[in-house]
Amino acid sequence: MAVVVVGAVTVGVTAIASAHDGPRPARVTARSADSEGAHIPGEQIYGNLQRQHVLGPVDYSGGPNPPAGGPHHPTWQNANGDVYEQPLRNEHAMHSLEHGVVWVTYAEHAPRGVVEAFRKKVEGVPYRMMSPVPGQGAPVKLTAWGRQLAVTSASDPRVDQFFKAYVQGAQAPEPEGPVTGGRAIP
Repeated sequence: MAVVVVGAVTVGVTAIASAHDGPRPARVTARSADSEGAHIPGEQIYGNLQRQHVLGPVDYSGGPNPPAGGPHHPTWQNANGDVYEQPLRNEHAMHSLEHGVVWVTYAEHAPRGVVEAFRKKVEGVPYRMMSPVPGQGAPVKLTAWGRQLAVTSASDPRVDQFFKAYVQGAQAPEPEGPVTGGRAIP
């Protein structure tokens, strides 16, 4: 009996210690979707994405902005058609992507009309969320786990293709995971 208790304590301590190891870089490898036969012209594919839960901040600087996957917080960002006016913590957003969410992000220089057109495509639609991302190069990016597409208009036909392909898509490690009951604020 004592051996079982010691074993359980060791496993618990190891799990807690690994969650507190500090910042971890997200390891990503980018490939052009055009050269990889992917579904949507112009999208970027990111592989070798880690999936462990961490409690502290994660250094996503080795990949795209916003990130397209990697280590993340155990609590996901609510993504039941939520539109946020403030930037999100990437660690929570990555957990939502793992559940099959498409995250629409926009730069500070994105035209207001473009932002509003995307809001109409996101607001109230499960497995979608939207927020600003400071320093994002393109006016708008659509991001799913391991996938990202930069666009300038909500009327670009690739936008609806991206939603159709990646909302709860096969690329998501945990499709149909919860998108409510998580983090409701940025």
